[in-house]
Amino acid sequence: MRNVAGRLASCVLAAVLMSGAMLGASAEDNPLRQFFPYGVYVGGGDPENLPVGSAEERAAMLDRVCKDLADHHMNCAWPNNLNFDMLPMWLEAGEKRGVRIVPQGGGPPAFVRAAWFKDKENFAQRVEPFYQDLAEKYRDNPALLAWSLTEENRPVPWFYEAMADLTRKMEEWDPNHPLITMDNMSSSAWMNAQIIKPKSLTRDLYVFFTDGLNGPYNPIGSRNALTRECKRFRAAAESCDAVFWFIGQGMSIVSYGQGRNQSVYRYPTPEEIRWQVWATLQQGAKGFLYFYYMGKRGDPGPEQRGEYIEGLRDRNGEETPQYRMAGEVGQQIAPLMPVLLDLDVAPPHQEVIYWENTPVSGQTFVHRKTGQRFVIVVNHDCQSIQPIGIELGYWPRLLAKEESLFDLRSGAKRDYQTLKLATLLPGDGTVYFVGTDEEWQQFAGDFYAQ
Repeated sequence: MRNVAGRLASCVLAAVLMSGAMLGASAEDNPLRQFFPYGVYVGGGDPENLPVGSAEERAAMLDRVCKDLADHHMNCAWPNNLNFDMLPMWLEAGEKRGVRIVPQGGGPPAFVRAAWFKDKENFAQRVEPFYQDLAEKYRDNPALLAWSLTEENRPVPWFYEAMADLTRKMEEWDPNHPLITMDNMSSSAWMNAQIIKPKSLTRDLYVFFTDGLNGPYNPIGSRNALTRECKRFRAAAESCDAVFWFIGQGMSIVSYGQGRNQSVYRYPTPEEIRWQVWATLQQGAKGFLYFYYMGKRGDPGPEQRGEYIEGLRDRNGEETPQYRMAGEVGQQIAPLMPVLLDLDVAPPHQEVIYWENTPVSGQTFVHRKTGQRFVIVVNHDCQSIQPIGIELGYWPRLLAKEESLFDLRSGAKRDYQTLKLATLLPGDGTVYFVGTDEEWQQFAGDFYAQ
C-alpha cells in the first residue's frame, strides 16, 4: 500500500492546496485548520538572488520559484521583506502553481516593531488603513493563506494589544485570511496567545550548531531544543485554539571578527532535514517551512560581517541533496495532511505507549472529530536505521487486546511484537492508526480513496 499512497500523493496534495482557499470563517472559526502549509520562508524580492530588471522578468522569476516549490511537493511560500507592489506577482504565480502565499513586509506599515510607534493610537493611525486596503483588494484571492504582520518581538504588552485590535478588525475585513505573527520566545508566544489570540502561532528555530557556546551541538541537544520549544509553543497555541507552525532554520553561517572567522551554524544533513519535519509533526505542528531557500552566490570576503546562507539551492543555483530530501518528505506527508490537521496530542490517560527504547519515540494523538487514536513515531537517529522498539501498554482504557497499529504510509499491521521488529530510516517517521481490524478497514477505505 506504500506504492498506492505514493501514487495518490500528487492528487491529494493538489486537493489540499486549495481546499481551504474558498472557505470563510463560517466554515470553521479557524480557517487555518483547513490547510497544512509545507514550504519555505523566502526572500520576497529576490528569492533566486539574481539581478532582475523589468517587472516581466521579476514576474517570471516568481513563477519559476513557485513552480520549483511545487515540483518539490511544497505548497506554501512565506515571502518576507516584501515590497507589496510585488504581492500581485506572488499571488498570480502561487495560484498558477498551487502554492499558497503568506506575505510579510520589510518595514512599516506592512511590518511592525514596537520601537517604531509612540503608542497604540499612533500604531492604529499608521497601520490599520494599510491593512484595510489590502483586505479590500485581496480578501477573495484563492492563493493567499494569511497575512504576517511581524516577527520575533519582545513581549511588550501595549504593542501586543495594538496588534490584537488590528487582528480583530482584519477578521471582519478579511475573514478568509487571518493576520498572524511569528515569535522566537515562549514568553512572547504566550503573550501573543493571551492578548492577540491569533489563528496560528509560529516558532522559527535553529537547532544545528558547531559548538556548545552558541547552541546545541550534538543530536541529543538538537532533539531537546526542538521538542522543548515545540511543546511550549504548542501549549500556547492550544490555549487560544490556534494551530502551531514551525519554521526550521538550518544555515551555514560564519561570524567574522578581529580578522578571524568562526563557523557558528552548520547546515543540516539530508537526514536531519527529514528528522526536523517528523520531529515537529510528532510534537503537534500543523505546518512546516524551511528557512534556507536559495543561497547567496560567491564567497564573502573576510572583512564581511554577518551571515553567509547556503540555500536549498546552492550558490550556483543547483539543487542540493537537502532540497531533494525536502521534496521527498513533502511527497510522503502530502496524503497524511488531512489527518494531521485534525490530530491533537492525547492526554496521558489515552496514551497507548508503555515506554520507549530510544532513539525512537512515540506520541499518541486523538482525532478531534472522530475520537480515533493515532501514534506518530520518529527515529531521532539521523545516521542509522533503528528498530521502532516501542512497548505498547495492553490493559483496559489504554490498548485493548483486539486493537493493533496500522501504518498509514504502508498499510502494514503492527502488534506488540511486530512493532518492535519494524524499522525506520535515519530521521524518518510514520503515522499509525490505532484500532481493530474492522475499524482500520473502514478508515482505510476513506483514507486511500482520497
